[in-house]
Amino acid sequence: MKLAIRLARQSLRSHKLRSRLSTIGIVISVFIISLIFIISDSLKTSLADQASVLNSDSIIVNGANSNRLLNLVTTLPDHTLLADDADAIQNRLSGSHVVSNLILNGSASFDDTQLSNVTTVATSTVSPDDLHLTMLDGSWFSDNERDKKWVILGENLANQLIGTSHPQSQIVDIKGEKFTVVGVVQRINQPLSVLGYDVDNTAFISLENGQSLADSDNLSQLIVTNVDNVDDAKLTITKALAGNHPDDDDYAIDTASSIAERLTELVNYITIAACCVSGLILLISCISIANIMLVNITERRREIGIRKAVGATTRNIMGQFIAESLIMSLRGGIIGILLAYGVAAIILLFMSVNLTFSWLALAVGFVVPVIVGIIAGVYPAYRASRQNIIEALNQLT
Repeated sequence: MKLAIRLARQSLRSHKLRSRLSTIGIVISVFIISLIFIISDSLKTSLADQASVLNSDSIIVNGANSNRLLNLVTTLPDHTLLADDADAIQNRLSGSHVVSNLILNGSASFDDTQLSNVTTVATSTVSPDDLHLTMLDGSWFSDNERDKKWVILGENLANQLIGTSHPQSQIVDIKGEKFTVVGVVQRINQPLSVLGYDVDNTAFISLENGQSLADSDNLSQLIVTNVDNVDDAKLTITKALAGNHPDDDDYAIDTASSIAERLTELVNYITIAACCVSGLILLISCISIANIMLVNITERRREIGIRKAVGATTRNIMGQFIAESLIMSLRGGIIGILLAYGVAAIILLFMSVNLTFSWLALAVGFVVPVIVGIIAGVYPAYRASRQNIIEALNQLT
């Protein structure tokens, strides 16, 4: 086996350009599949972390279009909930706490910097703990400060808009109104959020100010915390909402874990679709390596004849050519997985998601190339081992 590997490496070194071109397809396909798995696993880990924090005692009621899976990702909840809904739930679940949110889209600006499509969450809570947030700088507005034009920024938004994560007392424009920054929420790196918005890029204002901006008393979201029994509480909430909403299409009642499961399912579908495309590239790479190996056999008939003449067995010849195929594919796999982790780290940094180690990506980087190498190398190796010694030696000049 050692001899086969040494001869395979010598052969590949003597045909560097050809062997490198043959591995390009492996590099590309392993890179794409590994990158998909790394990003997918990182997003799913983020969702699982959120669910573990929120699910134990919280229920999320979203307005209208959050009933549909894709809208959990593409749009914010509609403003179909009423202030009376929060009171009705609070009356029926006296031991729980109901947080009312109005989620808005719009522009935000500071001096010459202007950002479009900024999410603003107008909330009734006077404690960031209700939203499982931690303050990086400043403080949350208190109960007697709801009428003040104050805003709390997510850390990413503060850096993009103002250029610092400590922008207290700065004046920013949100949807045409001036607000004073009184605090910054610590980064949580969860852009795909079960709450429906990216906290790191969100501006938080009081519910009163939000309803004034929207010119509406309606709500987008209710978060019910300190729930003793989630299943019983969901039935109670349904009954509480029935008075104002005879049509249950006006709202969706979920736990963080059920939303996370649906979002994870969506990520899985995207992953499968992308892997199917990458699989086609992998198939082409396999055919390319097999073709190169067959060309090698034709060009190296004399070498094969000499080896067989001095005692090399069929197994020795097959081992050499399979080793060449495996070395080419494994090189491509290693390069592909390294590139995937490098690019994933950059992409997830911009997405504000923590990089997660993926065993699937590692398996793709090593197992897939081995399989491809064996598949692409077995038939050419068999052809090489069946070469006729006399015909091969007759090509010697």
